[in-house]
Amino acid sequence: MTPDAPTLPEIRGEDDPRTLQAIEEGRRLYMGNLPYMAKGSDVSDLFYRLLNEHMNMSTDPYSGRNPSYCFVELTTKSQADDAMQELSGKTVLGRPVKLGPGVAAPRKRTATDQTSRGGYSHTPVFQRWTRTDAPDHFKGYGPQGRRVKVGGLPMMGTHSAVNAGIRELFAGFEIEAVSKVVIPFKPAFPGDPKALNHRHLFVDFPSADEAKRAAKATDGRYAWDVKLSVQVATWADSPKARERGEWYEENSDLQNPELPCT
Repeated sequence: MTPDAPTLPEIRGEDDPRTLQAIEEGRRLYMGNLPYMAKGSDVSDLFYRLLNEHMNMSTDPYSGRNPSYCFVELTTKSQADDAMQELSGKTVLGRPVKLGPGVAAPRKRTATDQTSRGGYSHTPVFQRWTRTDAPDHFKGYGPQGRRVKVGGLPMMGTHSAVNAGIRELFAGFEIEAVSKVVIPFKPAFPGDPKALNHRHLFVDFPSADEAKRAAKATDGRYAWDVKLSVQVATWADSPKARERGEWYEENSDLQNPELPCT
């Protein structure tokens, strides 16, 4: 087993007919308590004895992290039942995972969920659930000058709402990806102003020139009732993106002996 094992080439959306069929047939599983640094290949390693038809994992374009869960589709309901029985509690990168039926909880959406007040779509700029290049997107954008940091953010809504706000903030500029809102440290208490003042996110652009012009045009602008600090982030990529490789280096003797070596 190696940290560079390839991931599955195709990622389906939640509305894909094949995904809906897998849910109806009881073949889709939810895997929770997943390490944030895990990749698709780590999940595939766990399922190597079972014929998994498809795996779907969201990846943040800045940190390379997943949301601590993913979905796996098996070829039959019997295999899905066996997987829940056999694999729940097994470890992935040192953390025991939980498996259950993969039926997404229904979400109520209103007209205001679909667009912002400025009419901008809440559809994510970067489709983290359906982009096959999501695990590698974060690499190199900072050193290339193609990433902008938007700081001084207040309490934000859902990631889709943040996307709509960022589209509105950078209207007229081409955006490639928007990260999650980053909170550098845990607030000392609910509404801690010190924590709020340090909230930020990253926005990626197709070129360094586009990023520079976008930062110059929006730095100091008021949005969400606060004055924003916008600057080109030329420093190295997020250290979170390196944590998986570092884990393998530190725990090479802890690899699961039941898994095949490649």
